[in-house]
Amino acid sequence: MATTPAQNTSSKQPSTTPQKSWTTTLLKIAFTAFCMLFCYSAYLDWQIRSKMDGQIWRLPAEVYSRIESVRVSDQLSLEQIKQLLLDNEYRQTTMIAAPGDFKIEDNTIVLLRRAFPFPDTPEAQRVFRLRFENDKLAVIEDLINVKAIDEFRLAPKLIAILQSDKEERLAISLQQYPRLLIDALLLTEDRRFFQHDGISPLGILRAVITNIQAGHTVQGGSTLTQQLVKNLFLSNERTLTRKINEALMALILDWRYDKNRILETYLNEIYLGQNGDNQIHGFELASQFYFGRSVREISLDQIALLVGMVKGPSLYNPWRNPTNALERRNVVLHLMLEHKIIGEELYQLLSQRPLGVQEKGKISRKYPAFIQTLQTELRHQLGEGKTENLLGARIFSTLDVKQQDRAEQAVISAVSDLQLKHKNPFLESAMVVADYQTGEVRAIVGGLQTQFAGFNRALSAKRQIGSLVKPSIYLTALMYPDQFRLNTPINNQPITINVKGSPPWQPRNYDRKYSGSVMLMDALVRSLNIPTVNIGMKLGLTKVISVQQAMGWDKVTIPKVPSMLLGSYAISPYDVTKLYQTIANEGTSIPLNTINSVVDRQGNVVYSREFEPKQVVPREAAFQTLFAMQQVVDRGTAHSLQPDYAYLHLAGKTGTTNDARDTWFVGIDGENVTTIWLGRDDNGETKLTGASGALQVYKEYLKRATTRPLKLHKPEDIKWVGINAYGGWDCSSARTIPVWADRNQSFCQQTEYTPTIPSANAVESNNVPKQESVWDVLNEGNSAPVEDARPAN
Repeated sequence: MATTPAQNTSSKQPSTTPQKSWTTTLLKIAFTAFCMLFCYSAYLDWQIRSKMDGQIWRLPAEVYSRIESVRVSDQLSLEQIKQLLLDNEYRQTTMIAAPGDFKIEDNTIVLLRRAFPFPDTPEAQRVFRLRFENDKLAVIEDLINVKAIDEFRLAPKLIAILQSDKEERLAISLQQYPRLLIDALLLTEDRRFFQHDGISPLGILRAVITNIQAGHTVQGGSTLTQQLVKNLFLSNERTLTRKINEALMALILDWRYDKNRILETYLNEIYLGQNGDNQIHGFELASQFYFGRSVREISLDQIALLVGMVKGPSLYNPWRNPTNALERRNVVLHLMLEHKIIGEELYQLLSQRPLGVQEKGKISRKYPAFIQTLQTELRHQLGEGKTENLLGARIFSTLDVKQQDRAEQAVISAVSDLQLKHKNPFLESAMVVADYQTGEVRAIVGGLQTQFAGFNRALSAKRQIGSLVKPSIYLTALMYPDQFRLNTPINNQPITINVKGSPPWQPRNYDRKYSGSVMLMDALVRSLNIPTVNIGMKLGLTKVISVQQAMGWDKVTIPKVPSMLLGSYAISPYDVTKLYQTIANEGTSIPLNTINSVVDRQGNVVYSREFEPKQVVPREAAFQTLFAMQQVVDRGTAHSLQPDYAYLHLAGKTGTTNDARDTWFVGIDGENVTTIWLGRDDNGETKLTGASGALQVYKEYLKRATTRPLKLHKPEDIKWVGINAYGGWDCSSARTIPVWADRNQSFCQQTEYTPTIPSANAVESNNVPKQESVWDVLNEGNSAPVEDARPAN
């Protein structure tokens, strides 16, 4: 049967259809794959942009010590300024080569002052020459601007990093990194960084050949861009998927951003070690961590060590694996020699040097008690919700590093000695040092383990204060000169106080000795209990409490019971300091503070301390109280200070609580008030008094501290009047006391001044003349239970 043309055509059709079908399918697959790749690349691009254009890191806030200045007016000696520079981590050299260097020639000091973004304005590095005449600073010359200046500021020390997400980092701009570090890094890790497009086929090929020749992996083919992608966006898993993502994202990152931006981000991102649970990221923080100074100030061999550690921070850790670290550093130095960055002579010199790392773990772990107090104040001043805005901020604190170190050494030395001497290994201590004229806290020690960020006894330990309460009671009395003066006789016989609803209270003197009467001043000097109770009950508890609250104890719970007159309630050392700051500052109260200012990442001032001094008690009363506290040191319970420190004219007060469970001392010099507590965490007996316990810590502090003598500034209404041995007026006597002549009285016309002050009895009296002031209050009644209290010394 013949075949028709139509049939022939039909029989050939199946042979061509499969080819067209496959072509179409492949085109569809290719188009689909392209679309998927495009969409996935767009997704990766979105991921990259969302991070690179936003907040790349949750940068920790940086905390700095107080800003110190060198002033002509201070007339410091050459040795004093030399020590000041050394304390601020300047280096004495024969040739000035880097910021932080200084040299001494004849009667001059030449230094290269570090640049620093101070709170009010950034200041560039400067070369200063300091000239001395008769060993006193006479002239400061700015050699850059060629002019004489009155003073200059020193960059404060970085004392802590308020960590974020267990990562620690100090991000700085690319321009602040040394050129040699960048050259060494590119030479070691990515020589074609500025030529490739994010990935380097030549680099991969070179690494493959090198690894084949070595028989194992000795070199990677990843570019800096790929390493940055892995650190910022990916994990460390060794899978093909991760490598593909890494390559794609590196291409996108290189296309989207310029090389300098990528390099800057890499320098601040790279992981370079571990600080406990926290990771060290970036060369700037790594330099602080390993060498204790900025990356701008380290030597070339130290730069080579950091660059070498990029390959393996754990393997080349200079503390754990010093041999590996030394070999790796020298490999980097040899590469620099091969590429003529350094010469043979310099290579030989640098390669023979030791690693030069500091003692392990010095970054951001010092001064934990101060930092805890600062964080508490930060939350109080800015509010809990606003602390998130502090990412990358600079916090300028009031900490004086020298005083802090000396306070820590004093606590460690004195408490350790007392533990051994009295066979009491559980003794602990806390200390607060504050400038009473500004309220700035200079040092805080939270316990014997000064580097342990545990329980902060200075801020959080509430312990009975004992006789530390007495100066506030005597000051309250001295506010009423018609009733009380320093020579007023006070009854010193045993008394019984009946309080409604409670058993009778019979306070006793610590030594169980009594007399007919004693001068008010001597009662404070000897820390007698009975006269203190008599004065307090005569004034009225409400009045005493009101004055204490006005002087700084407004947040303290003070029980309205007679035993409060002997300190039978608990206060922290930090709160104790507030009240004594007011006494030392002539009755003017200034809130204690640890923060001067906070500046955000853009240089905007987020917080600046502003305060208004408030005169809360009369200057005359504060002056007389401070004079009486000087007598405590001259001839009272703190007289053991006199042999070595009489020239300082210190004021002070000891304190001991029931069964010697807590011992206290507060010392006041020409600048600072220092509060010290010594006791046991379990409230056990110390077998010590304020004089044999806490005062010994203060002595150790004075051995180390630079202390100014205390000079009293007499108010106009204060007169110096002579008294005899019994307290009567005697203008021919060499013994004089300050007297508040509130009506310009002439006391020498009187033969004797002996007002009658009755003993305290069943009820307290409120016959003190009323004044229009913060401490005037309503009458009160006592109904709360009374505790037995026998503090003294």
